[in-house]
Amino acid sequence: MKDESLWIQDFRHDPRRSGIFLDFDGTISAITPTPGGAVLHPRAAEILPDLARFYPLCVLSGRRVTDVASLVGLAHVHYVGVHGMEWLEGDEPKMDPEVLPHLPSLDRARSELLESLADLPGLVLEDKMLTLTLHFREAPHLEEEAVRLAENLALRLGLRTKRGRMAVELRPPVEIDKGTVIIRLARGWGLRRGLYAGDDLTDVDAFRGLRYLMREGGFEGVAVAVLSPEVPVELEAVADLTVQGPEGLLDLLERLRTE
Repeated sequence: MKDESLWIQDFRHDPRRSGIFLDFDGTISAITPTPGGAVLHPRAAEILPDLARFYPLCVLSGRRVTDVASLVGLAHVHYVGVHGMEWLEGDEPKMDPEVLPHLPSLDRARSELLESLADLPGLVLEDKMLTLTLHFREAPHLEEEAVRLAENLALRLGLRTKRGRMAVELRPPVEIDKGTVIIRLARGWGLRRGLYAGDDLTDVDAFRGLRYLMREGGFEGVAVAVLSPEVPVELEAVADLTVQGPEGLLDLLERLRTE
């Protein structure tokens, strides 16, 4: 485990080269039954603007980038959506060009999913255009059916599946994830250290990105798992630190405020 007093001291003494990367849902927002019910934690709305004044700060979500930017609603924050497949430049969303050839396959998958879901009440389709996520939080008995449906479509249409918290996602077969984003931004920003906090399987990719930078040398990474009853054991197993829910994370971020 990381010695908190030491790495926090390093961050506070050198904030411009210390990046803070945060997931949104379940991390700086409480988990809600449906994606549309999420809101920024009130303490995050108070703490993050102070951090963004001194640290490079990125909110990196599986949501569409315009969605997460609207939910967070803070200036001086770098917003990345759909696990790195899109980002904001000014107020304009930009899509990674690697994704473009796979949009027709996603269109076909969307049509077939909508047709199938008519007979599967309780499953919710979250359409992010670049990915399609089937949520079974309100129908846990349909988990196997949701996974089977997604995997069959992926096999036929040349897509990939990825498991998430009470969900399964269809995505393009491109090597873009939260880890590759962290590597790109850390290099571009000239960071010497970085913290990533998340609560889901997709956040394991972000932890791998930190580890990759550490293997290159000259970089210190801090991987924080935000715990809840639903957090996958895989995430907790590879974390440097664990905190209890968004409140625990915000207690930690509070300690990074500079004087």
